[in-house]
Amino acid sequence: MKIFKPLNILVVLQPGLGSPEEYSALIKERFPEKVGNGEVRIRLLQDGSIDAVPDDYLDTHIIGTGVIVERIPEMKDLQWVMTFSSGFDHWEKWGKLPAHIPLLNLPGGSAIPIAEFVIGLMLNLGKKYNLMWDNQKERKFVRIRGEELYGKTLGIVGLGGIGRQLAKRAKAFDMLVIGTDIQKMEIPFVDEVYLNDQVDDVIARSDFLVLACPETPETLGMMNERTFKLMKKTAYLINCARGSLIVKEDLMKALSEGWIAGAANDTQWVKKPLPSYLPSDDEIWEAKGLLITPHVSSWTDLYAHRFGGVFVENIDRYLNGLPLTHVIPGFKGNLI
Repeated sequence: MKIFKPLNILVVLQPGLGSPEEYSALIKERFPEKVGNGEVRIRLLQDGSIDAVPDDYLDTHIIGTGVIVERIPEMKDLQWVMTFSSGFDHWEKWGKLPAHIPLLNLPGGSAIPIAEFVIGLMLNLGKKYNLMWDNQKERKFVRIRGEELYGKTLGIVGLGGIGRQLAKRAKAFDMLVIGTDIQKMEIPFVDEVYLNDQVDDVIARSDFLVLACPETPETLGMMNERTFKLMKKTAYLINCARGSLIVKEDLMKALSEGWIAGAANDTQWVKKPLPSYLPSDDEIWEAKGLLITPHVSSWTDLYAHRFGGVFVENIDRYLNGLPLTHVIPGFKGNLI
């Protein structure tokens, strides 16, 4: 393993995904002397264009990023890349990471904030806080009967890190928790585990159905007219995974025709700008019973601390000739 002096580290973030300075501060805190004497050089980019890397940054050795960096194939001395996300399907679709470059991530790094966010969405859908806030703006004192989470069935499609943290929190509300996984096993705080190909049973039983699975050929468009009709008319759908898991037109139909009681969506169908986006003229803004949030379920005050901690630890390991941690096994987005 070749150690470069100076070691050039590039941190790239899109507007709305946090501040590169937060990650820079973590690097400086860990390596004050090396940064001070120029052994480690930190470069920061926060630009609306994900390919806006200047020519004089092409000698980069390590990248930490919230977006795909289009000029990576031009970086001849690049050693490794960390994506500041748990999901990496967008890197596999890009498919241009040189074969010898490992990609790192933090599985479950967003599990706690997303689980908290989902609980908030469930409470809002059941208690109708948003309607009360709307009434407050108009000085309307209208009593609205809410629903309890107590005794309800929470169905989690994908019992990975997010799903398990959500199950843990749902048990504080005395909910029955069911969900899907690749194999049947005992999972803390989960009452019943179904196999992935039994997802229809989970959909049909749930009072709150939460999508917490990655986008795969099997999950793409999984919530469509057929599966919406499996849901209880009193049930709610919550998606903090990928917008592509839902057929948008079918969701609108399910809401307008009362197939389900309501829905909340934190991930949208438009990918540019990342991480997801919903144009102001999109018809779904007017959908009945839909709560739209701007892809912020994972983004909290601790986001940079979690992902940056792994990034900095691996910089340390690299400088000391140790194996990197959190390298994605079986990554399929490399150039051949």
